[in-house]
Amino acid sequence: MLKKHRKKLLAALLLIVAVVAVLWLCRDVLLPLVCEDPQSYLARQFDSGGAFTDRYSNLMRVYADHRGDLSVYTDLASHSPDLLAAILVAEDRNFYSHPGFDLPAIMRAAWQNVRSQRVVSGASTISQQLIRVVRPQPRNLASKIDELLLALRLEKSFSKNQILEYYLNAVCMFGNVRGIYLASHLLFGKSPDMLNLGESATLAAAVQAPGRFDPFTDRGNTLLRRRRDWVLQHMFKTGKCSKLQYQNAVKLEIPKHRRKLPFHAPHFCDLTAATFGQPAGRKQTTLDLNLQNLLHSTARAHLPRLMKSGATQLAAMIADARTLEILAMTGSAEFGPLSGGFNNACIARRSGGSVLKPFLYALALESGYYPSYVLPDTMQTFKTPQGEYMPYNADRRSYGPVSIRTALGNSLNTAAVKLINMLGIKPFFSMLVDLDLLQSRPGAADFFGLGLAIGNPEIRMLDLVRAYGVIRNNGILKSLKFFPGQAQQIKTVLSPQSAYLIYDILADPTARLFTFGNPAFFKTGRPVAIKTGTSTGYRDCWLVAVNAEFIIAIWVGNFNGAPTRALSGATACGPIFKNIIDYLEGYRNDSQIKAPNGIRRVLVCSTSGQATGENCPHSGYDLFSDLSREPEKCAFHRSSGETHALPSDYASWIKNRRRNIDHDPFSLSGNLSIGDPWQLRGLTPDVKAVSISSGPLLLKSEMPGTVYGGIKIISPHAGDRYVMSDSHDNFALLRALPEGSVTEVIWLINGREYIRTTPPYEAYWPLSPGRHRISALCDGQSAGEIEIFVER
Repeated sequence: MLKKHRKKLLAALLLIVAVVAVLWLCRDVLLPLVCEDPQSYLARQFDSGGAFTDRYSNLMRVYADHRGDLSVYTDLASHSPDLLAAILVAEDRNFYSHPGFDLPAIMRAAWQNVRSQRVVSGASTISQQLIRVVRPQPRNLASKIDELLLALRLEKSFSKNQILEYYLNAVCMFGNVRGIYLASHLLFGKSPDMLNLGESATLAAAVQAPGRFDPFTDRGNTLLRRRRDWVLQHMFKTGKCSKLQYQNAVKLEIPKHRRKLPFHAPHFCDLTAATFGQPAGRKQTTLDLNLQNLLHSTARAHLPRLMKSGATQLAAMIADARTLEILAMTGSAEFGPLSGGFNNACIARRSGGSVLKPFLYALALESGYYPSYVLPDTMQTFKTPQGEYMPYNADRRSYGPVSIRTALGNSLNTAAVKLINMLGIKPFFSMLVDLDLLQSRPGAADFFGLGLAIGNPEIRMLDLVRAYGVIRNNGILKSLKFFPGQAQQIKTVLSPQSAYLIYDILADPTARLFTFGNPAFFKTGRPVAIKTGTSTGYRDCWLVAVNAEFIIAIWVGNFNGAPTRALSGATACGPIFKNIIDYLEGYRNDSQIKAPNGIRRVLVCSTSGQATGENCPHSGYDLFSDLSREPEKCAFHRSSGETHALPSDYASWIKNRRRNIDHDPFSLSGNLSIGDPWQLRGLTPDVKAVSISSGPLLLKSEMPGTVYGGIKIISPHAGDRYVMSDSHDNFALLRALPEGSVTEVIWLINGREYIRTTPPYEAYWPLSPGRHRISALCDGQSAGEIEIFVER
């Protein structure tokens, strides 16, 4: 009986040898006829599953393949020489010399199995094992022959190194892990190119039977150690290592605890996978794990401070200022269920606050304005389709004549709204669309209205980083890069000169002294352009910073839109920015942003921002570009002395200043006195009437009132409808704005003179029901006239 069994096994062996011999001799003709091309199986094996790495190839996040297995395809060169040698010693010593099958090994294994009447030795080559992995079949004689034939064809289609590379990536390891790359991370916490001799031999030993040699069980760990020592012994015998290397390697303790696979930058990885698809193999990204860890630890460190002021979340990004490569991203303080931590605030739309102002001032610079150009930061009511709109500065103060440099540096709301009123809402909206911050939709510009100047639209941090890149890159807008070598969309939206002037203003610490002072968190070793923003109700706090190397964006708030307890962009984000910029100071050493051609320094009056005259008490240099209009000679100082003579636009501001200042250096041009006719009559009206305004939004060229000459009636507005209150006295504020300085303005109500007013040309008029025609006139200028309606 025993002899008969041995004869059957020997006959099967001879049959296999005969078939193989014939096919090998006629391989070019017969192989394509009797077996299919294994390339399709290999393609299917590696068409999914992979990982994102950072820019330095550090593993960040692993994604399962279509079978649910974890695998990361890695090229042959990314495996240590010791590992390659150990694999060949353990699995296929004649790999580089056999044609896909090892005939002596087959004969030896068959004879050993026949003698033992059981399988005690295998003879599968690496090529055969690879076929078995990518094309699983039942274990029988027919499948063994099929496996051998496919191995022959595999050898014909690929080089030895390609086959070994496929094998190292397909071989089953621990649990649902395939390939040496992830097994190396699970067991030793390192990439396979960093493995030493003992570690290499351990992984090579586990390949034979990863379930039996499971290092994470006591029995499996012991068996794996024995198998590892066997591999090392044969490596020493075949000259693959020295005696000393062998002796040190066998001392290595095999870890018993499974390491966690890396899970870094989850918001970035989720966004990248959603945008570009999950990776197949190792996909290198632009992220820098050092900066990512900095961002994450900084966010966690500042969260307790912010929570005390009602903010439960924050997000931040760092990008390369030149290339727009994303270097770090954290979409919440902690990726998890608490406070909506799975959400990514970097791609959420939030109210931008003042972070859009630099682009409004860039539009002004493109239109010929210059940093020293003076805007009136004074209170004014504007008529909009939604009703009357009166912007306020964050500190509720007015600063009078301020330069563009000062207005932007201090983020003054009133001056910004007046500027957009001068430039036009639609041109600024178009610029924001060109910057890809907003989408163009019919009627969108009118919907946002004047509030566009102070950031009422919702924007994404991702888009904001791109837009601020324009400041660094000479007015060129670039798309963000997620991968090295990724193609970018590029377009020019600003002149290099305007982009540089905005950078120079935002990087000027003296330009923001009025409202921000000189806090420690804004002090940097090298120039950095900084802009903060705070949305209505203190719901969203922003900071964006740009220097020659980096763009930093920070948001603080609540995902549910709840307001914070009076946190601002500076107080919420400033300390976070300080921690980040201090670290980055020593991270790179790029040159500073240099002024482009077409930038020049001009001596200007420190008060008017105009060309210095002989009577200007103070002057200084500011920057101009080739696009700037030539400044007129200073109109504030027509005579010697320290008095600054301002036009009538500033009459109300001067009047309010004189309530607290005895010797005010500001006065109206023409030496006009500031009076209040109503108060001279001993009356203090309580204005409680309800004004309901309607009508189209008006730009400066269409200021409220029908203008026949120089006088504009700016209160009330033409067409206003008032509803009188029975419980209060009812008054309307009359306010006019002449073209130049005049001694008095005469007010007519329904054609009859009501009162004469000196600067600031204001008075209160007691309301009465009906339709009323209000006129304002003065010597040398044509009258302004409006109609209003009063109801009881």
